[in-house]
Amino acid sequence: MSQTFAELLAELRPDADAVEQATRYYLAEKSGDLDPAKMKDQLRQAAGERGPELDAALAGVEQDGAQIESACLTILAEAWEDPAERDAVRGALQDAKAQLPVIEIALIAITVAYGMYLLTTRGIKRRLKVKRHNPDGSIDEIEEVEYETPDAPLRAITKLFSGGQSSETGDQR
Repeated sequence: MSQTFAELLAELRPDADAVEQATRYYLAEKSGDLDPAKMKDQLRQAAGERGPELDAALAGVEQDGAQIESACLTILAEAWEDPAERDAVRGALQDAKAQLPVIEIALIAITVAYGMYLLTTRGIKRRLKVKRHNPDGSIDEIEEVEYETPDAPLRAITKLFSGGQSSETGDQR
């Protein structure tokens, strides 16, 4: 039986600062150490003309420590669901618990927003689905997915990048 994310948290007992730092470590590893300015550039590009909404959402996140911690836990828990990511999540939490540098809240807010962006979009840059009706009555579905490189607590941010839709079902919220 494999360990659950809740069991991992109970074992390591990270405080809020360690959870935030672990999220930063995890996303740095997944993004090839993308710096916050580049994360923000990608967020702005994805937001397009909705940039002012992104700025307002980031400002709101910076003011709410509980929302930041909740988003960080969401990002790490979602990553934990993929068995291939478990070592990275565990390592990030262990490293964060061992060394807690002082970091600016704006950096954490951008990191969290970027993590929620990746979580919401699943890193997908473009998706094309084609259905073809065959002469025998069957239907073939071909799906082409282009992933962004690097390979809900913050609704304002997730809605911003999902067009107001749930990333899981496509339903309007």
